[in-house]
Amino acid sequence: MHKNSSQNVIESSGFKLWIERFEKFTFHFTKILSSVSSVLIFLLMILTAADVFSRSVFNSPITGTYELSGLMLAVIIFFSLGSVQMENAHLEIDVLTNKMSKVVRKWISLITSTILFILLILTTWQLYEYGARSLTGNQTTGDLGLKMYIFIFMATLGSFAFTLTYFFEILKFFIKGREKY
Repeated sequence: MHKNSSQNVIESSGFKLWIERFEKFTFHFTKILSSVSSVLIFLLMILTAADVFSRSVFNSPITGTYELSGLMLAVIIFFSLGSVQMENAHLEIDVLTNKMSKVVRKWISLITSTILFILLILTTWQLYEYGARSLTGNQTTGDLGLKMYIFIFMATLGSFAFTLTYFFEILKFFIKGREKY
């Protein structure tokens, strides 16, 4: 009886509507970041090809290619993580968990999602702090003189999106309870 009354509270309080909106926001937010990372991969491909061509034909590399490639890769990775999580596309090694009951697997999922959520909160916070220090210290890259805080804050944004996906996973566990999700 307690379970039904708590389910009624969730449905009647508008909490379910809030969760659906949160899911849509998180999904669209991570998709936008993923699309940006796709464009960055394309630009990185063009930059690398142009650098190889310039080295081969003119015997002169494009200045800052190595530096820009590293910065772009960091942004690409952070921008892609949330979308991959929303689509459940991460690789899983589930040799042990496949032998467990569904209930145990759901609880393990909740525990790991909670741990990862906490770690991602800390990661996002530390990235933000690092970006703020970089902004205050006016840190720039070596070859191109690019402002480091721009890339650090972009990584922070990607980390924040990834954090939201784990928060959503935790919410799903409590909303759906014993249902398959």
